[in-house]
Amino acid sequence: MTKDEASALRSAVDLADIIAQHNKSQDALLNTFENHLREITMRAQGRVIARLQLRLAITDGVIDSTAGNMQILRGAGRLFMSEMDKAGYQRLVNAFVGEFRGTLPFLQETLELLGEQVGRKWSMDFTRDDLNLLGAVQANTAAGLTGAIEAVAGQAITRGLFGVAGLRFDSLVETLTTRFETSIGRATSLGNTAMSTFYRTASDRAFQVISRDLPEQVLRYRYSGPVDKLERPFCRHLTSVAKAYTREQIDRMNNGQLPGVFTTGGGWNCRHLWILDTHELALQEAA
Repeated sequence: MTKDEASALRSAVDLADIIAQHNKSQDALLNTFENHLREITMRAQGRVIARLQLRLAITDGVIDSTAGNMQILRGAGRLFMSEMDKAGYQRLVNAFVGEFRGTLPFLQETLELLGEQVGRKWSMDFTRDDLNLLGAVQANTAAGLTGAIEAVAGQAITRGLFGVAGLRFDSLVETLTTRFETSIGRATSLGNTAMSTFYRTASDRAFQVISRDLPEQVLRYRYSGPVDKLERPFCRHLTSVAKAYTREQIDRMNNGQLPGVFTTGGGWNCRHLWILDTHELALQEAA
């Protein structure tokens, strides 16, 4: 093995370690969010069910088919969201989204390592526009998390509205419980995807700065991250071919789930990142 090959191998190991540590940090944030969300949802669910039981007219365990009951059920979705807020859901969302920027030191480490490989010093030189963009990703995430819970609550209530005639109260409780449990998984998936999108967006802005530092070079990127049984076909193909792509090539890709592959990767819950290929960059500079 030559000296250059040994150096490249060490750099690859170091980069893989940074990515692994970043994913570990993101997993920890997500687990904390999910655990607190479950507690909040269960608390709100219990309060909603208790209040419905007090307000609905019920005979022998069956919800009476009355206009009053219909009106109560129509407002159950709003009631659930009110109880979620009382239980601390909005505070949880704001705290979770606020943690996104805590992952940026991993990007700084990545940029420093990549810069060392080509004899340059790179860092996150974010402009006000860059920071505003990252803030918008965080704001969209907060809105999306609220919308996800509201949508599931609405679905649960709709099922009750159309089945109120002859509907047993315990069946309504079962429907609500199942749907509210679904909301936890949906919100967690959205939060996980948003965190990765935030990080890839920050990487994108940093790489744009690098491209201005290297106006004569063609930048290419490699798809990096875990190679395991959780990979979906799109990601497995990219990690297995181990090929570097230009930004234009990446922008033409389709993961079949979310637009903008450079910032959304393989789609929902994807753990992969696009990393600047410094090997090809070094070859270009040496030519």
